[in-house]
Amino acid sequence: MAASPATESKRELAKAKTRRALLKSALQLYSVEGACGMSMNKVAKGAGIAQPSFYNHFDSLDALQHELSEQLKDNYLSPMRMAWVTMIKDYDFLNKEQFNQRCQSCLTLIFDAAFQNIALFQHLVEDRPRFGSKTINAVNKDSEHKQLGNLITEIQEEWTEIFIQGLQLSGRSIERTHVNLCVDIASAQVHELILGCHQERYSKQQAITILSANFAALFGNFFARTQQ
Repeated sequence: MAASPATESKRELAKAKTRRALLKSALQLYSVEGACGMSMNKVAKGAGIAQPSFYNHFDSLDALQHELSEQLKDNYLSPMRMAWVTMIKDYDFLNKEQFNQRCQSCLTLIFDAAFQNIALFQHLVEDRPRFGSKTINAVNKDSEHKQLGNLITEIQEEWTEIFIQGLQLSGRSIERTHVNLCVDIASAQVHELILGCHQERYSKQQAITILSANFAALFGNFFARTQQ
């Protein structure tokens, strides 16, 4: 006898709940132990299910990490994407004070997003050199799934696209290599100062103020390379 619609609905709700529990478990585990501590057994245990049941929800641990990475990337970038695109688009029309205000506002979004789960952010930054290298990517280039250790690299690639979008809207053109260089320099500074704030070496506002000044110089040099 076929299951009733009500029964099927309950099963789907239960399955969705378990899937969310697995994602939450993986996030918590990564925040505590980083990529090296991730295992299917630990993730399943944290979600309150047996390891064999894991396969009812995800094909592999990589598949789970891929979905979690996409969620984290979207949650991180969505609130700030248009703010940065608009600032880059309007750069030619901003005076020093206006740029400083826009830049500090955009940087505050980044810092606030990182401090929503600073332990996770710290592990992502620490894991990037091991999981974001060309060697690792070359090995996994045909894989459908990406591990959490690649997330910072993926986010920087998204920042490159954000910069390019802003440049295009301003009518400018520039070689992608120059955009990559600007994004890498900016990201390295931001990551270092976020972790410094976490270690209470200085305040968030002190970090954002100095970053804004650094970005004014970096952007000035960067935009000087562009062509109208």
